[in-house]
Amino acid sequence: MSKWITLAIFSLSLNAVARAPGTYSSLKADLQRTSSKTLLSWVNGLVAESAPSRMIGMPGHDKARDYLIAAIKKLDPKNRGKLSVVNFLPDVDEGKRFYQKDFDDKVEGKIPHSNPDYYKFLTFTKYMQEMLEKLKSNKGDNIIWEKTGINSNKVLIVTAHYDTISQDPQNLMIRVKEAMPGANYNASGVAVALGLINTLTEIDLNYSVEVVLLDWQGIGFLGSYHHAKELKSRGKEIMGVVNLEMLGQDTSFFDKTKKTGNMSVYTRANSDEEKFVKKLIEAGSKITTKVSFELKPIGFENSDNIRYWEQGFLAATFSQNWEDDFNPKFFQSAQDTPETLNHETLYQAYQYLGGSVIGTLLDLTK
Repeated sequence: MSKWITLAIFSLSLNAVARAPGTYSSLKADLQRTSSKTLLSWVNGLVAESAPSRMIGMPGHDKARDYLIAAIKKLDPKNRGKLSVVNFLPDVDEGKRFYQKDFDDKVEGKIPHSNPDYYKFLTFTKYMQEMLEKLKSNKGDNIIWEKTGINSNKVLIVTAHYDTISQDPQNLMIRVKEAMPGANYNASGVAVALGLINTLTEIDLNYSVEVVLLDWQGIGFLGSYHHAKELKSRGKEIMGVVNLEMLGQDTSFFDKTKKTGNMSVYTRANSDEEKFVKKLIEAGSKITTKVSFELKPIGFENSDNIRYWEQGFLAATFSQNWEDDFNPKFFQSAQDTPETLNHETLYQAYQYLGGSVIGTLLDLTK
């Protein structure tokens, strides 16, 4: 009997110190502790620290990794979550297969050999396969911060890649010598992920969360390929993957609808995935309506979500509006600087995604 009483008292003590917002209104107050200024300081810091480029094989690549590790340690000084850096050798053969399959599926048999585009895409495919060979000795580092929830077997994954790449829009070749600041692509997504960590450190969760800053995205999505395979081997229930990609580009000038705040979330035409995303949208909209993410089940192939699809996971990419507000001048170019971002949209996207992610982890209903 005395043992039972001791355990009961201990349980009550745990409940007494546990802290978690019970409503979206209180969660919003938690999220607001990370300011727009702080988000921008992470964007500026990552861009400055890794200048002129975070491309794989460049000195700025390792500097970016070190900057992010230090930032997470500063956000979680009491180690309420677990920080790990997963070092991996890129699967070069998989990368080559990836580019070959893309060419075979989209070009071969669909574009006549006499068409100049056929030669352009064939040259690009061979070029990227050769680039993989050149870079194969450069190990990758996925930076993972995880926090265990009451139900540790259910895990929500949040991802954002931190490397950069710049390609010539005419021939698709990598402009190795060009500056690649990558403010939107993808310091913006990384900053939102850091903001989530900053809030999550202070909250007790119903389910576990893993925030992953992915490496080796620009060439073959090999960082997410490695992480997705590792996730598959764990045997845990993965609730889904929330991928953050380019969350700072938003204009009314370039936008076909002349609006701001109209962002997108890209999925497949999959009923389970759409159900998962609709819940995230509902949760995010309870925090802010200054941005919205329209569900687009079009099978988006421009980000890390595809590697999680390959392993059978639900995955969605939250991003800018690629159809209506895509500015090629800034995309993967030297002009992708912090000054070109819509700072208000980036901050509201953080608020929205904080509601989506943390609301889901807490089962908030009001």
